[in-house]
Amino acid sequence: MRNRVDFLIALLLVVMGFSSPAIAQPGRDKDPLSWDRQIHRIVRQYCVRCHNTDESSGNVNLAQYHDIRRILEHRRTWEVALTVIERGEMPPEDERQPSDEQRRNLIEFIRQTLNDLDCSEPADPGYPNVRRLNRVEYDLTIEDLTGLKLGLAEDFAPDASAYGFDHLGEVLSLSPTQMQQYYRAAKTIVSELINQKTARPELYEQAFGKQPSGTDDERTQAQLTLVRFATRAFRRPVDPSYIDQLMKLYDKARQKQQTHEEATGHLLSAILISPQFLLRLEQSKADTTEPYPVDDYELATRLSYFLWSRAPDDTLLRLASEGKLSNLETLESQVRRMLGDPRSVALAENFFGQWLSLRDAKTHQPDRERFPEFDEPLRTAMIEEMRLFLTELVQQDGPITDLIDADYTYLNETLAGHYGIDGDFDRSFQRVQLKDRRRGGVVTSAALTMLLADPGRTNVPRRGNFIAGRLLGTPPPPPPPNVPPLEEIANDGESKTLRELLELHRSEPGCASCHAKMDPLGFALENYDAIGRWREKDNGLPIDASGERVGGQSFSGPLGLKDVLLSEKEAFRKTLTQNLLIYALGRGLRGSDECVVRDCVESAEKNDDRFSSLVIAIVKSVPFRYRRNPID
Repeated sequence: MRNRVDFLIALLLVVMGFSSPAIAQPGRDKDPLSWDRQIHRIVRQYCVRCHNTDESSGNVNLAQYHDIRRILEHRRTWEVALTVIERGEMPPEDERQPSDEQRRNLIEFIRQTLNDLDCSEPADPGYPNVRRLNRVEYDLTIEDLTGLKLGLAEDFAPDASAYGFDHLGEVLSLSPTQMQQYYRAAKTIVSELINQKTARPELYEQAFGKQPSGTDDERTQAQLTLVRFATRAFRRPVDPSYIDQLMKLYDKARQKQQTHEEATGHLLSAILISPQFLLRLEQSKADTTEPYPVDDYELATRLSYFLWSRAPDDTLLRLASEGKLSNLETLESQVRRMLGDPRSVALAENFFGQWLSLRDAKTHQPDRERFPEFDEPLRTAMIEEMRLFLTELVQQDGPITDLIDADYTYLNETLAGHYGIDGDFDRSFQRVQLKDRRRGGVVTSAALTMLLADPGRTNVPRRGNFIAGRLLGTPPPPPPPNVPPLEEIANDGESKTLRELLELHRSEPGCASCHAKMDPLGFALENYDAIGRWREKDNGLPIDASGERVGGQSFSGPLGLKDVLLSEKEAFRKTLTQNLLIYALGRGLRGSDECVVRDCVESAEKNDDRFSSLVIAIVKSVPFRYRRNPID
């Protein structure tokens, strides 16, 4: 009975069915990489019979694709395909297998085709998306602008996500309902500033200016306040015509006998609901169809929201006003300054928090009856460990491999007790040098191992799928519908470990090939229970944390898993880079972005995998510094 075939691999093999100008050329009859004479036969012999018009396993019909040029349009698909074919995961074990030579030729064919990308030309930045401030960015920007830490965005509608992140332009629309929430928030902010007049006069004066002495002085003060506040809110100098229009609003308010403070408050509210504040707008360049650099103010905004999730500070705005920020040396020095700044905690929380799903630790609910030891102080400690660990990685420029295996972490008495680590701990967190590798890094943290478990027990496939997909960039396909629960598969009443239950599950039709990719990785983490606590037994029986990957690579336990991940550092490095680039650009990746990914990966390799090397390479890239005019 045929196994369910990975959609990505099937799509790869479909696309191969048609001639390539770079590979399938006349006169290459004996070339082992010729599509027409060699590769097509391999595909037809080992793949097409399961994927055709009449029988499209995995919902893939190989007969419907007719253009090999699509290979570069679906680069990510082909990269995943190459990886699993190299590992021997495809074709599935119970299907006919190509010879070693045929597999080598197929792999080389894919590699050559993937590398058929001209990176000598500048990368295309693509057409821009208008990006609204998401909830995190809004609150941090308001805090910088007013000094008030109000958390108003917590009551806003949730931000939509794409590619795993909630700040991408293509999903952050600005609806009438949202405008109402921004209007209410603006009124609250202005009211709170007025309330701080006595308690915190410096905040009041920052927004409203010093108390004027007469009517003429009041109007002058209002205009000065308006220019200063709008410049900071809009993240660039303000058009004088805009100031003139708002001053008319001020004059009308005064004519209606409103006070100077009330009239000025209207101006501040107008700024706070302006698209120039709520949206990250950039100026188009007339009469050009080619990419062009963003101006220094726009570059400052891109940089600050990438690294800090907030508006540019005075240093960035000053450099922008002097036209110096776009200088590559200056830009790099600012990146290093910003990464070392406490405000870069936003990058640790918002990038890593979303890419690695660590944000979900705030809401994940273990079964309290099965795990009465779990409480809110423990949850808080798990989250804080990861926040401090990732912040150090960012601010101290640690190697990205620390995410997999680090010899340190941060503990307080609650988490140290949970980990079984002795020491002199109290409620505060301290940096701890670890004595063994069972902890250290994100992969074996309590926060992540808990998140990747069910409420009442561990979840081997989920943990394995996370490692394969999120860290190595080779996710298995989604499960087929109507998969029975493990309890229904093993209903003989005998106690079984989760491993034994999964062995029975894999005997079900269509389950084996996918679980062969996930389960070995997940079994390596079986010593961590559903709240991330170390254990030796499952259901009263000894845990077997060993595994063997497709292709024959054996390992055991979390230490063996870490060694596997470190041995595949290239795949991990690339996956991290791709996600960081998506986060930085605020959009999904496009064809020529592969050249940027290559440059970033090469930079990391040359710089001991330091985190800053990836960030600097991204910031210096064409997609980050350039834009196109929008399509009419």
